[in-house]
Amino acid sequence: MLMGKLALTGGPKAVTLDRRKFAVPPVSEEAIAAVVELMRKGETSISPSVAEFEREFADYVGCEYGLALTSGTAALQTALFAVGVEPGDEVIVPSFTFLTTATTVPAMGGVTVFADVDRDTMTLDPTDIERKITGRTRAIVVCHVWGNPADMESILELTRPRGIAVIEDCSHAHGATWQGKKVGSIGDVGCFSCQGSKLVAAGEGGVLTTNDRDLYERAILLGRPEKRAEIREDSWIKRFAFTGLGFKYRPHPLGIAIACEQLHHLDEMNEIRDRNGAVLDAGLADVADVMPQRVLPGCQRVYNSHCMRYDPDKLGGVSIETFLRALSAEGVGIGRMRYGHLHGNPIFTEGFPYGTKGATLNAQGHDASDFANGPLPVTEHLREYAFRAAPRLETECPELIYQYLDAYHKVASAVDELLTYEKEHKSEA
Repeated sequence: MLMGKLALTGGPKAVTLDRRKFAVPPVSEEAIAAVVELMRKGETSISPSVAEFEREFADYVGCEYGLALTSGTAALQTALFAVGVEPGDEVIVPSFTFLTTATTVPAMGGVTVFADVDRDTMTLDPTDIERKITGRTRAIVVCHVWGNPADMESILELTRPRGIAVIEDCSHAHGATWQGKKVGSIGDVGCFSCQGSKLVAAGEGGVLTTNDRDLYERAILLGRPEKRAEIREDSWIKRFAFTGLGFKYRPHPLGIAIACEQLHHLDEMNEIRDRNGAVLDAGLADVADVMPQRVLPGCQRVYNSHCMRYDPDKLGGVSIETFLRALSAEGVGIGRMRYGHLHGNPIFTEGFPYGTKGATLNAQGHDASDFANGPLPVTEHLREYAFRAAPRLETECPELIYQYLDAYHKVASAVDELLTYEKEHKSEA
């Protein structure tokens, strides 16, 4: 194991391999061929291939229905409409997530209520969810953050007796499982992003999944009115089917063709990512200052991102900025996660900016609960100390992983050198 002077202070780098050599092409040759075929057929707007993808995706997740959309954000907004969020209804969400998990709530007239997350799993804390439930709670959006399944058993125990809808934000978690069931099939609705950085990528796109026919038809009504023939004749919403509701979330067939090819290889790719992730986690078990996400019993995570938590107290008080700077100097592909900043933002504290003169309206006049924007002590801790520990490892790359492990051990063993560096560069912190 390589030790010695840190690269940060002029020593040799631990990671000498170029991680780009281990990357997979963003679009496969099969996907390119599928896109070209659609272009040659002129299917650049409407194509039966989209319905084929919807069926295949739903079958993969284990749901009766799948609806492809323009983005994961569109899937979240559609899910909120489908479960019946009305003006003034409260929706519980994490702040440790991407912004549209929360911002789609006021966009649909609801009131966003933030709940804290568990420090180890980084997913919603059921204990804090229970504290935030009121008579106005209509839904909970559960984010399987970075591909790690949330505590669905405890969440369902809270929501089912109360009639609260559960929306799963599976944007990071294509293929992850809870108690043998794939995420997206556990709550009332699943929402998947197929943005370019996701495990099933369309460039831009999303998918909604459900086993509830009524929810599926409402989802069609909001943003896919060209599928109105699937809305049953005896449904009360059928009379709105011709016009739809003013939204158009029909996905682009060319992007869906790319996503479909990636779906075909998802299990194979997840197996490689999971194996590499497990090797890295196991190799860092003796590095006390970094903790990987805890995976709950009965769950299988996937690695959309390899996130860990840093504990400065276990490294002599070295700041996270210095710690990450040292790892980067050694050649490790790391970075800050930047989640946990949503609560307290104007859209949640002041209201939605409907007017043009600086006026806002909070969910059509409905005020948020006093606790809606925190405090969220664990979220705020993770905001400071969660970090991306490695790039996505999608090929067999044991040599690269071993060099990463060397780098982490090298940095963790150099407390005095790090503290000296920090003192000398205090103005840069």
